[in-house]
Amino acid sequence: MLTLHGHGSRTAANILKIRVALAEAGAEYRYVVVDLAGGEQHKPAYLAINPHGKVPCLVDDDFTLPESDAILWYVAEKFPKAALVPADIKERARVRQWCDFASTSLYPSSYDLFNHTTQAEPENRSAWVRGRAQAALDRALAVLDKRLAGREFVATSAFTIADGSVASVLHMLRTRSQLVPGTHANVDAFYERVAKRPSWVKAVASTP
Repeated sequence: MLTLHGHGSRTAANILKIRVALAEAGAEYRYVVVDLAGGEQHKPAYLAINPHGKVPCLVDDDFTLPESDAILWYVAEKFPKAALVPADIKERARVRQWCDFASTSLYPSSYDLFNHTTQAEPENRSAWVRGRAQAALDRALAVLDKRLAGREFVATSAFTIADGSVASVLHMLRTRSQLVPGTHANVDAFYERVAKRPSWVKAVASTP
């Protein structure tokens, strides 16, 4: 059985997208919470699994794989019947494009904005970083909204791991009040469509 080591919050963006993919595939797996607040990720037992000391990390028998996007693609290719990535090389590239967009455009700007408005101590917050993060996030959401105009899914004509990846970050943005419903109509409609999928409903549940 697969084992996914992850955050205590199973709806953290980099965990949620993997859980959605596993649910789409109907895969059985064991979820192991790594106590990040308690520093478990830096202890020898976990470092033996992932020397980088981060989550998520997937274990499949004698194969161990860290990094959320790598895990996402591994799940998609391990369970080909789920059709989470297309066979066509150009469509596969499009899926990778939007997975990368979620990881390199939406996710970092959200974290910088969160850190410099809420999480960091006031004396460690930077108005300059906050402003750049807000501008980057606004630009990324505008690009995504334009992409989703007249489209059901973000990458191809069918649901792929790119949709789960983008929607997982949108979930985080909503949780942090960084995405106000009504400001990006196409993004809102896309998120609601994904949130109604059985895989999403299962993934946001308290247990796998």
